[in-house]
Amino acid sequence: MIEGAGYRHEIFIRNASPPGVLYVFIDGDGSPWVRGGMQVAPDATSASTLALELATQTPRSVLYLGRPCYFHVRRDSGCTPDVWTSARYSDRVVESMAAAINRYTAASGFFELVLIGYSGGGTLAVLIAPRVPATRAVVTIAANLDVAAWVRRHGYLPLDESLDPTAQPPLPDSLPQWHLVAGHDRNVPEHISRSYLERMPPERIWRYADFDHTCCWVEQWPEIFARLDAALRETGSIH
Repeated sequence: MIEGAGYRHEIFIRNASPPGVLYVFIDGDGSPWVRGGMQVAPDATSASTLALELATQTPRSVLYLGRPCYFHVRRDSGCTPDVWTSARYSDRVVESMAAAINRYTAASGFFELVLIGYSGGGTLAVLIAPRVPATRAVVTIAANLDVAAWVRRHGYLPLDESLDPTAQPPLPDSLPQWHLVAGHDRNVPEHISRSYLERMPPERIWRYADFDHTCCWVEQWPEIFARLDAALRETGSIH
């Protein structure tokens, strides 16, 4: 468990050899709604935590950072339903997660980190990056990077308390990004994030034609991570 800014966060840690490069994993939105979207879930934590599965397979130092009010910290006093619904990508959520990462890296001696976010966790990774000075790269997996377009596609209620990566100032060129997209993703098809992805060099968008939103990231992660780790080192993003 680690304190953020107004929220506590569940964590999973495996340190290989600090100080060095830390890979920080952030999971998706889980299950904010039940009964076909008619009722707010009392607990948005999903039984399937894909980013945590990726973290456990990563042969480097890792920090899996739980989102505010997910896991058993949902009982904390600040955990109102908007935290996992309309405000799931809000400034206060982003600030608390950034504060937790900064606190952990300062205490643990890590001076370089790579943010890796899956689905809505990728949305958060992009939003968190400018607030974490040690960030050297951002990687998203099946992420909804244009929140407004994603909401329109699914007919969701507006996430009117949330930030939208497409509407934020672009991350600096000195902070490289890689975005992994799936050819059969019905939740976040690539065209949903087009307005954001058009900012990227083509070689930083990795397409996996046979994958969907959940398959086959975990199964193929060892190969994907090896490719990613090599790209990060070849570009000088990490040392």
